[in-house]
Amino acid sequence: MNWKKCKLPKELGGLGILDLQMFSRALRLRWIWFEWKDLERPWVGSPTPYDNIDRQVFRVSTVVTVGNGAVAKFWHCSWLQGRAPIDIAPTLYKLAWRKQRTVQQELQNNNWTHGLWQMTTAQEMAEFIILWELVQGVQLSDETDSITWRWTADGSYTTKSAYKMQLQGTYSDSSQHKVWKAFDEGKVKFFA
Repeated sequence: MNWKKCKLPKELGGLGILDLQMFSRALRLRWIWFEWKDLERPWVGSPTPYDNIDRQVFRVSTVVTVGNGAVAKFWHCSWLQGRAPIDIAPTLYKLAWRKQRTVQQELQNNNWTHGLWQMTTAQEMAEFIILWELVQGVQLSDETDSITWRWTADGSYTTKSAYKMQLQGTYSDSSQHKVWKAFDEGKVKFFA
């Protein structure tokens, strides 16, 4: 029996056995979510157990709406048309030496341009122009920054949606990949 099929949820033809690696990632993403939503948690501000892959998954799963820019990180949050500057300009990110500053700090007097080492390649310059054009269209307001989760209808994080999001693309047609498929005679199917 294929173990990958067993780990699929029942509605996708599996047995519903949790993949512990994916489930632990979904729980770690909850820590990042609470850094946004619940600043009163005792562990907020201390080192957390998530890694760069967890941050990347969180970035593509969220959309940040910038208000005053005091909470959203300039390079790491998906605040530019649903994308993060680290994903828009990865080679330019390598030149940045102030990577943990907020949107508000970096947009003030275009400080983000002063926090870059010297550009030497055409790729870096092209990414700079793309990022410059996107950043120039952003206006800060008096509202606080907000975040929404892409995988639920109400925009709130759930561990279940984070787990199922990781299963996207791991299956094609679930009717063909049933783990348990019993053969029934025609007359049994008719009476059932």
